[in-house]
Amino acid sequence: YIYNLPYAERKKLCRILDYNNVWEELGGIQMKFDVASLQQVGAARFRGQSPSDELLSLWGTQNHTVLQLFVLLSKMHHYQAMMVLKPLVDPKYHRLIYEGEENFSQILPANGPIKQPQESSIGSSSSKPTQLKADNKQIERDNNMDCTRKEWNQDKMVLKNPCAQNETAVADGLSPMISYVELEAATGAWDEKYLLGRGGFGTVYKGSWKNTLVAIKRLQVQKSDEGEIWKTHREQSLKELKYLNSCKHDNILALYGYSFGGPHDCLVYQYMPNGSLEDRLLCREGSKPLSWMQRHSIAKGTARGLQFLHTIGTKPLIHGDIKSANILLDSYLEPKIGDFGLAREGPLQQYTHVKVSRVHGTRPYLPDEFLRAKKFSTKVDTYSFGIVLFELATGLRAYDDYRKHKFLKDHVLSVEENQVCEILRDTRGGPDDLHIAGSLVKIGKWCISARPRERPEMVLVLHTLENGNATTDIIQAQYVNRNHSLQPAIQNDQIPRSDLQSVNKRTNHPLKVTISNSPDGNTGGLSPTRACRTMQRSPVGFPVQPTNTGSPVFLNAAESPPILIYPPSNENRPPSAEADTEVSGALPLISALGIKSETEGQITSN
Repeated sequence: YIYNLPYAERKKLCRILDYNNVWEELGGIQMKFDVASLQQVGAARFRGQSPSDELLSLWGTQNHTVLQLFVLLSKMHHYQAMMVLKPLVDPKYHRLIYEGEENFSQILPANGPIKQPQESSIGSSSSKPTQLKADNKQIERDNNMDCTRKEWNQDKMVLKNPCAQNETAVADGLSPMISYVELEAATGAWDEKYLLGRGGFGTVYKGSWKNTLVAIKRLQVQKSDEGEIWKTHREQSLKELKYLNSCKHDNILALYGYSFGGPHDCLVYQYMPNGSLEDRLLCREGSKPLSWMQRHSIAKGTARGLQFLHTIGTKPLIHGDIKSANILLDSYLEPKIGDFGLAREGPLQQYTHVKVSRVHGTRPYLPDEFLRAKKFSTKVDTYSFGIVLFELATGLRAYDDYRKHKFLKDHVLSVEENQVCEILRDTRGGPDDLHIAGSLVKIGKWCISARPRERPEMVLVLHTLENGNATTDIIQAQYVNRNHSLQPAIQNDQIPRSDLQSVNKRTNHPLKVTISNSPDGNTGGLSPTRACRTMQRSPVGFPVQPTNTGSPVFLNAAESPPILIYPPSNENRPPSAEADTEVSGALPLISALGIKSETEGQITSN
């Protein structure tokens, strides 16, 4: 039943149906609700809720099923929404996604139509539940499903498609072919008022295709004196087509279709009403500044999309051009990574990088090992993401010719650690009670480490952003990198005292601590495995603040600012028989590893 829809699928479906108010067609035409009911559903928007969720709740009171909803979406030719419900319906009905409702009668059970659940008296629908028996009339198939049969050459992985006038494209699970005439109509014959942007590769237009707002990238026509340039742009478009078809994710820009063989080659994307992250950070066209929670959410979404690309196959897919201009924002400010023209496959797991013949990308976002030695790896994307984090924290451009330090990386690194929030924080973001700016800068510095092996993989970056314990994760990762291993070789691998002494020496006030016994009784070190098990998590960071007696106070992590280390008072303290060690730096590591403070006793974690 509808009311049993899993949370994740329901949320994703509602997000799709809310876009362009598709729920109105579903509720009014397919579900047959009257105007008053639809107005009541639409009012959910003013309460900050989803109208689609309200509609499903209302329809669900009549004991409708997921299969019935699946069929209604088929009548609307809304295949994107059908894909969300696909795992929840019997596989024999999956053909509706690919072949349309006219085949529904062929897959009904032999004993006739599916029995309808008994209708509840609750609800205001003006008709009985939709019958699943298919109409006899022939239903016109959607153009994006009607573009002739595709024949695959398995040896060359080449798609042969007569609709594209024998155009070939290297792609898996190819998006639908769209006629050039349709795209011309969608943009009012390429009317300049629909122009979104222009570049050397071509132009991008806003259009309405299949009653859906889209962004259409139209490539320039080849000129006689620009053969090589045109060829490069076309190869990038084919590459983008290939990768966007093979990588479907909430944080990767959706490719709706393509058009080859007409006067211009075109790619059709999901339309992003909030433009690029760069636009929003610079408040272009009078847009409101992003709040700190919005910036943090955008950072997490972008990291989630990147780690998906890096882990989806046997070889990582490296974007190669991560920057704020290529991070697009939908109506909910959910980030989508776009522009895969420079994407390439990375090395197999046993190798650190691949060598490339040419360097492409945007200079302020690229690390030295790629610019100078042409070493290409996932750590290139990590570095670029670090610069984006600096942009989110500061609101500044990645490169500014009028700045003393033209590159944003150099500008950020020139500021003392204790002045980051005071000098760098973008004041347009409003109050930063959770100290998100400082956390973004801290993680950004980690991402732009000079040595590639000292940079984290994006999976770990996402983990850190989601859990907010930046300092602990960074310190542990740095220790692991020094030992050339992702995990301790055995349960009780020890972190030496000398490592603790060198950790995070960014404060002038060392915290005096005593190392407690390790699990095996050895006081010479601590178990990183045990540390990982007991590590506390919080949205942003862990503080230490002094009491009147000078003792460190360990506050609730969920409501704390970033780390501030204060020294314990030495007054009226009896001499200790144990050898103690001065450690300056991160309290999260101290608390997670079970270090005993002389004033607080054993620190434990829940």
